[in-house]
Amino acid sequence: MTDWTDSTLTTWGRSRYARSAVIAPDSEAGLLEAVRGSHARGAITYGGGRCYGDAALDDGGQTILTRNLNRILSFDSVSGETVCEAGVDFAALLKRFLPEGFCFPVSAATASVTVGGAFANDIHSKNHCAVGSFGHHVQWIDLMLASGDVVRASRNENADIFQASLGGIGLTGTVLRVCFRMLRVPSGAADATYQRIANVDDMFDTIEAARSTHDFIFGWVDAMARGDKMGRGVLELGRYAPDEDGVAPPPPIKPIRIQPPSAFLHPIVLKAITNRRFNAVPPEGQSARVGLGPFFFALDSMPGFNRIYGRRGFYSIHTGFPRETQRDGIRKVMEALTAVRAGSFAAVIKPMRGPGDGLLSFPMDGMAYAIDLPRRSGVEELHRNIERIVLDHGGRLYVAKDALMQADSFAQMFPKLDAFREILAKIDPDARFQSDMSRRLKIHPEAARH
Repeated sequence: MTDWTDSTLTTWGRSRYARSAVIAPDSEAGLLEAVRGSHARGAITYGGGRCYGDAALDDGGQTILTRNLNRILSFDSVSGETVCEAGVDFAALLKRFLPEGFCFPVSAATASVTVGGAFANDIHSKNHCAVGSFGHHVQWIDLMLASGDVVRASRNENADIFQASLGGIGLTGTVLRVCFRMLRVPSGAADATYQRIANVDDMFDTIEAARSTHDFIFGWVDAMARGDKMGRGVLELGRYAPDEDGVAPPPPIKPIRIQPPSAFLHPIVLKAITNRRFNAVPPEGQSARVGLGPFFFALDSMPGFNRIYGRRGFYSIHTGFPRETQRDGIRKVMEALTAVRAGSFAAVIKPMRGPGDGLLSFPMDGMAYAIDLPRRSGVEELHRNIERIVLDHGGRLYVAKDALMQADSFAQMFPKLDAFREILAKIDPDARFQSDMSRRLKIHPEAARH
């Protein structure tokens, strides 16, 4: 195995950077050597680099890259049970299994996310209301602890470690292998309909009516719309298609290679762009049969999309509200955003079915609303305002997207944090696994005492 080398890493939001010693083991033995070679500052695991904030960064520390731990180890074509290494990404899964009539049950918005990252963040998707989050489909994991020991953890074996690791943002150890069930699908396509939504109340009413009838529910929100149009957008409803007849051609690949000037993010320009996107859907709506690749990973047709927010990067504020408060909470978030004209290309809403199985899992029974915002003056204050709204309504923020949350807010949003800390104290008492996020949020028991 090669030695540790100095590198500067960032993640998808490009708002945080870390100077770190990195290593990319290609075997269990190499990973063991890396874990035992980590120093007092600790180490964190880095997969596809698609977290938005600092969950996979360790400035001044060490970073274990999983890109070479990328082998699919076994597959049962009857049950769909798959075992793969943590560095396998969703592009590889789609390529390998879709020709056999299987697809992953849950994905992120990009195929570059790894299976280890999906587990460590307990990702959810636009079919959460139908199938839950990624962790619901995981049978077991093999986890390398700070001691170098490898433990198998599941709901029945080392269940406490399994619950802590699912959604545990890499702090319990490095995932070596994941066993999960692929989903048998009728074809490699989805039937999607797109309809205009007039405002936030219309969005909620239409989503609630579709919860029991569609596999996929996903709303794009015009973040520039105000007044009685606030919350307007386009709602995508989808089901797996019975066949691939008439599948639309995939969109052309349009890389974004340069960072546009700051004027591109001016509210007037953003309003023109969001108006165009809203009006691209006819008033009567439209339908299409779409290949599962483009359907799941629309942004992958624009490599480098994160450059569009400029050289300072961007923040993503990904909120979740329980059903009892979802309508009022999301309305207040939208009002806070429009009050300061904090526009964005990317604001989305989607229903959630219920809680994940991890101690720090984000999903709940309710609604998620997320928006990406350029990193510029005033955004941190806006985030604090939204953080208060989320707390006041019993919601939480998604740590896979987070770069700004405060430690006391995190503790209030995740009531099982103390249980998580107890498990960390047992399996990693010296905090060998830590990150910029874990220190910022004072997640590790040692940090919580300072």
